[in-house]
Amino acid sequence: MSLNRVRLAATLLLASLPLASAAGFSEASFAQVGAGGWQPVRFWCDAPGRVLALSGTGAGAGTLTQWVGAVRSQVPVTVGADDPGAGQVYTPLTFAGRAAQAPGFFVHSSNVENVQDPAYRLTHVSEFRVPAGSFACRYVPQAAVLAATARHSVTVWEAGGRVTYASRNRDGTPGVTITGGTRTTRDGRAEYRWNRGGYGYVLVVGPAGRAGGELRVERAGRVLSRESLLAYSVSTPR
Repeated sequence: MSLNRVRLAATLLLASLPLASAAGFSEASFAQVGAGGWQPVRFWCDAPGRVLALSGTGAGAGTLTQWVGAVRSQVPVTVGADDPGAGQVYTPLTFAGRAAQAPGFFVHSSNVENVQDPAYRLTHVSEFRVPAGSFACRYVPQAAVLAATARHSVTVWEAGGRVTYASRNRDGTPGVTITGGTRTTRDGRAEYRWNRGGYGYVLVVGPAGRAGGELRVERAGRVLSRESLLAYSVSTPR
């Protein structure tokens, strides 16, 4: 499914759902920043051909992790104080030995489209500008889960008793959209499952303390493929 068709499916889905609760949502993001090691991340970016994540809780020392396919690289970074204004937030980044032309290196996010507003389930991270280039980030404001593997981008909508799955391939070619899913808890992690044409699609995502997850495709009780998540965000009602 093309990105435009995924957006259309999301628009149609949202039109049938009730408005967000005034209580709002809580957002948590995690990335696999070490060999089998998961950490909370402040920002991450599902960009075409690349996934990026910024570790660290605020201004000070941080780590930029990038995946191109399954190949991971990491560099230390100094994170500056947020620079908000006119609905935008720029978080400056400084890399040792790397000079940048204006406006420099940064993460660009929104102080309007964010999880502090009950109208949005996730905060809009729109761009990473780093020494490797400028990368626009995928954003789905009403998603319950956004996740990325080395091969796929995944979105889950969960509202009004409906659980919907959409994916696209890392190279931008069409993926899969399925409704009628279920959500259960197994070993402290959420397990989403959808079935179509004899195939089962399973997404597992963990909360803080049980971070990590995977995307599986099954048939007749046999696992056909298993992909570890690189990074993901989960939005839950407060």
